[in-house]
Amino acid sequence: MVRKAVVLVMAGLMAGSALAWANSTTTRAQASLTIPALTRLSLAGTSDGGREISVSVEVPTAAAHASGFVELKGAAVFVVRSNVPWTLVVRPADRLLQGVVEVRAGRGEYRPVRPEGLVLARGTPGVHEILLDYRVGLDGGAGWSGGRTLALVYAVEG
Repeated sequence: MVRKAVVLVMAGLMAGSALAWANSTTTRAQASLTIPALTRLSLAGTSDGGREISVSVEVPTAAAHASGFVELKGAAVFVVRSNVPWTLVVRPADRLLQGVVEVRAGRGEYRPVRPEGLVLARGTPGVHEILLDYRVGLDGGAGWSGGRTLALVYAVEG
């Protein structure tokens, strides 16, 4: 008799569980996570940086090439750290430098720096080093007096 009672109680519990399961509902939840775009520019070997950096370059006018320009190889090395695609742009800090300074990234061609900005490099997310060479005209073109220091502004967009 006890055995029958235990079996009946177990059967009742199973039936109750099955009935409760049948009446339960499933709810789905969805969460979204937004990672902000982070892009940072710095000179190699420094911890200072941001989205824009001003760089002054000393021009050794005594080393002028016969054709009236000075070439400065490896004048600057920038590090771009970004979690989104990015673009590196340079512009002169002074409008009088327009057409006086040409820049190339890596082994590319020299291109003149203009007030509206010159795109030097583009890249994918990650950490990238960009080596820059300068070629500076010393003939006083575009109103530049041939001073010994050039000021350029670099900005990373992305």
